[in-house]
Amino acid sequence: MAEIIQAQIESLLKDKIGWSASILGSKEISRAVEKRMIAGNFPHLQTYLQQLQISPPEIDALIELLIVPETWFFRDWEPFVFLEHYIRSEWLLKQSYRRLRVLSVPCSSGEEPYSIAMSLLNSGLMSNQFQIDAVDISKISLNKAREAVYSQNSFRVKNLEFQSRYFTKSDNRYHLQDSVKNAVNFIQGNLVDRNFLRDKNPYDIIFCRNVLIYFDDLARVKAMETLNGLLRNEGLLFLGHAEKGQLLDSSFVSIKHPFAFAYRKIEKNNYQLNFSTCLEKKTKLPQLSEKSIGVTKQNQVIVNQENQNSVAVFGGESTTSNQETIKTKASIQQESSYLEKARKLADSGQLNEAANICETYLKKNSVCVEAYILLGEVYQGKGMEKQAEQCFQKAIYLAPNNYDALLHLTLLTEHRGDTAKAAVLRQRIQRLEKS
Repeated sequence: MAEIIQAQIESLLKDKIGWSASILGSKEISRAVEKRMIAGNFPHLQTYLQQLQISPPEIDALIELLIVPETWFFRDWEPFVFLEHYIRSEWLLKQSYRRLRVLSVPCSSGEEPYSIAMSLLNSGLMSNQFQIDAVDISKISLNKAREAVYSQNSFRVKNLEFQSRYFTKSDNRYHLQDSVKNAVNFIQGNLVDRNFLRDKNPYDIIFCRNVLIYFDDLARVKAMETLNGLLRNEGLLFLGHAEKGQLLDSSFVSIKHPFAFAYRKIEKNNYQLNFSTCLEKKTKLPQLSEKSIGVTKQNQVIVNQENQNSVAVFGGESTTSNQETIKTKASIQQESSYLEKARKLADSGQLNEAANICETYLKKNSVCVEAYILLGEVYQGKGMEKQAEQCFQKAIYLAPNNYDALLHLTLLTEHRGDTAKAAVLRQRIQRLEKS
């Protein structure tokens, strides 16, 4: 009986905030429930479930116990490096007449939106040239954020120049200056709520880092649809390093700044990215081997000459290139059909079905780099990191300089604690950026 009630509580939390008990942990939820039962003097689990079903404040109190506000200023660093570069090199040149709108969700205790504000000020914007909305489901976290007083634990990066520039120290506590504090507007909200920020105008930049990994598939898809709707065309979306596998929608393209995990939204009418167009473009890139795209040099030439009726001569015998062109085009179309179907399934949260298609496809096309990368991303979305790592390793074996595969593998290697191997992979990525 207790297990059934526990499952009902977990289902209630999933419906309310999208959290997956398999990721958050049933034991963690059970401990939080026990604390609330003691605090509210509830004699039985069934009684507490009934209270949850009729009392939004009690649900909020339970959620507060489950939230772990693990954050610090300029977390991961590179997203903010790129943000400053973007403002200087693009925004100030093209959009300086307009007020920059930024969303940070979830904002926790304020370190991220305040880091964004400091980055924008450092890049040359005045406080009246941008607006930052910061949203979180936790009232406790929002109160801490508005107070803007922090301990040394919030300063974990090596470069602390910003600390002396924007903070005043008093009794081992750091008080944020009003010039930064007043640049952020804090709002309580739930990302998976159907009315989330419905009254707000579109944003130019959205930071949504380290929350999608806690959602179940349905909540993740719902959250991405909401973020997509809140972001302007050509706008930037920043995700957490463990969430790259969550973004499989072709309306976003990756910004090639190492470890920034930034993506630009491209209007689908103007940018239709499918496997066949990737194939055509990437045959020209040095990082992809000929095997990785499944065609020979001769067939590449034929594809490029598909509108010509030229005759290829070999060993004194002639063959019509049109016939080989038709076969090559049919092969490409078939690849596109299978992998595009897998990608669409992944986009809609049907990760098991997407994985099955990729696995079946690779049994017959074992040298397709794009299929290995897509399958690795799907495995990441399912939390199967070991299998994902194997896919990215196979992709790199076939295409040693494939940027996406190297980036994925670096993050997975770091996540399991192999810092030495991760450092080597990072150096390879940096060399690619410089080449």
